[in-house]
Amino acid sequence: MSKKENKNVTYNSLRVKNETKALLQNLLTKINKNEDCGKITSDKIIHHLVTNVTNEDIKALQLESITWEHEDRRLKKLWEKKKGKISESKWKEMLYIGQLAEFINEHSRLKVRTNA
Repeated sequence: MSKKENKNVTYNSLRVKNETKALLQNLLTKINKNEDCGKITSDKIIHHLVTNVTNEDIKALQLESITWEHEDRRLKKLWEKKKGKISESKWKEMLYIGQLAEFINEHSRLKVRTNA
């Protein structure tokens, strides 16, 4: 008994980089070499990944997208939670003259390069 696909399904496109598309195509080629199973599509792979993503996966993806702009806001809030309210001007002053170096090294999610 064969399984028929629902022809009333609507498809949309996803914007991905050319490199990502090539990686997906290579994976599909590898997966679909085996002829004793049905064809695996991009939709099936993406659906599988999206429904099986873990909290650790989400955290890792979020960490990949952090910039110093994000980290500056987070670190200032953390400082205020530990030490009390501080003006933006005073925060920048302390940052520029190096008074926050130890705090940033201890609490930043980004690597801090030291001048050695």
